[in-house]
Amino acid sequence: MRVYLVFTLVVLIVIAHIFLWRSDMPGHLKLTFTILNAMGWAIVLAPILLIDRWLDAIKTRNVDKHDDL
Repeated sequence: MRVYLVFTLVVLIVIAHIFLWRSDMPGHLKLTFTILNAMGWAIVLAPILLIDRWLDAIKTRNVDKHDDL
């Protein structure tokens, strides 16, 4: 389920950038908005994905410890 949510979010972000670059805004402003948007999404999504991987590692470790008992 999470994979579909992340995939959908990335597709929507790419579509938004396509519409941004097809607009009649000046090129330097398009580039500025694209960079700001990419940095913002990286700040939002990176911790979420990293914490998800960390929690999966903890769950795996706990299952392994439970099997050793």
